[in-house]
Amino acid sequence: MTKNLLNCNKTPLLEKVTKGHVFITRLLYPKIGVGRQTILSFGLILLVSFVVLAVALSSTGCKVKDQAQTAEKKVEKTEDLLGDMPDSTVAERRAKREAEFQEAAQDTYKSPIADPNETEKSSAEFGFGQKTDAQIEREKPRANRIGVLAPLVGDVEVFGKETMDGAEMASDEIEQKGGIKNQVYDLVVYDTKGSMDLAREGAKTFVNQNIAGIIGAPTGEVSFAATKIINENQLILISAGSRRRLGDTGPYNFRITLNDNYAIKRLMEYAVGERKFNKFAIFTSLVNDYSIKLSAAFKMEAEKQKVQISHELYLYSAEVANVQAEENSIPAQLKKLKKNVPDAIIYTGDGSEGAALIKEMKKLGLHIPLIGGEDLMVPEFYSLGEEAAGTLIYAGFNPNSDNQRIKKFVSNFRNKYKRDPSRVAALSYDAYYVLAKGIETAKSLRPYHIRESLMKTKNFPGITGITSFNENREAIKEPFLLELKRKDNKFTFVSIREPL
Repeated sequence: MTKNLLNCNKTPLLEKVTKGHVFITRLLYPKIGVGRQTILSFGLILLVSFVVLAVALSSTGCKVKDQAQTAEKKVEKTEDLLGDMPDSTVAERRAKREAEFQEAAQDTYKSPIADPNETEKSSAEFGFGQKTDAQIEREKPRANRIGVLAPLVGDVEVFGKETMDGAEMASDEIEQKGGIKNQVYDLVVYDTKGSMDLAREGAKTFVNQNIAGIIGAPTGEVSFAATKIINENQLILISAGSRRRLGDTGPYNFRITLNDNYAIKRLMEYAVGERKFNKFAIFTSLVNDYSIKLSAAFKMEAEKQKVQISHELYLYSAEVANVQAEENSIPAQLKKLKKNVPDAIIYTGDGSEGAALIKEMKKLGLHIPLIGGEDLMVPEFYSLGEEAAGTLIYAGFNPNSDNQRIKKFVSNFRNKYKRDPSRVAALSYDAYYVLAKGIETAKSLRPYHIRESLMKTKNFPGITGITSFNENREAIKEPFLLELKRKDNKFTFVSIREPL
């Protein structure tokens, strides 16, 4: 956007021209034509008057307009974050560098064990991060490399591959636009195979290779096995989707995931305030601990909003001993609602159980909506169609959004990987961009400075929401609120509120 000194909307005296991550500042001098008849003193008076007028306007009327355009400027800057689909040579160069890294990681001559005296570690006495300037100066600057620590085979490989692909897409886009601080950053991947031991080995390899930071898959071995190594060696790790709180596992562990408790608060405010629901049943699947955690959060929020919990229903696994038949039967649990039908059922299990729950509700004539989390965003649940219409959930990402930035990301991802991006892929993509921004604005490539820069992340315009970090390195962001509706002749979750 440009602005004129008189009407605040055309040509600036000082304009910042942004391209990728390179900022060029240019000064546009006003040109004054001088004819033969022009009196020099008159020209000087006119010039001085012009400058005074400029200063006066910039400190009064234009300020108001500048403030009104703040949100618009953020949007403009946001658009620059999403790159066009990189050409094939970018991926080829990255693949070649990745192969060289893998070779070096296996060769002790090319990847020697790091000298413990070479890098100033952060010890417990200094709070894992509180350092003097002299200590910071002794830190070894990081290399132009970013790592992905993720399982690429095994039971949880889907999370690893989604993490790798999201980071890879962001890396290629940034390279296409000129890199980070005009430098190409290698993206290197270590496969943990879902193993705690290999996660630790991966962290050691990244330390030895002097990696600037890690994008971590949201799997247990990545989130917790290597925390000691990561923190002692001041190696940044940003988790792309872990649902477990990482804030107390060390100062170099960051998490970009939506906070469930806050998202539940927003969803319940909508359900109570706008849908006028005042009586809820809570249905908890005791098969996984995440469901139990969410149910507790929903119950606490219901109490805060002073609405009624009419029933608390539980579904045990059929493998649990000494449990009565009705306690692992969805129909038996739902029959308890017939005497006092609630306005909605809060359900916190997975998508397949949620689909079974909806089918049984319809058999019993319970035509009330379900309320839950993003685990219901699965094809098995969509396929219920009209039966599940009206289901309300919160989510950290909506691939079906009409937001142009998200649509562009989804389109690019489909073209590159021949599938839709998941929540994890989107979070990994955002995590890479956040890390790249942290490196770009850091005082140096010393780990303390990179961490310090990341801690200052405020209102980063990602595709999973406007993201900031709190003092515990946990993301502060708004949820997507979604409702299952018919859209384009099929049922899908449609945004009713978006955090962008």
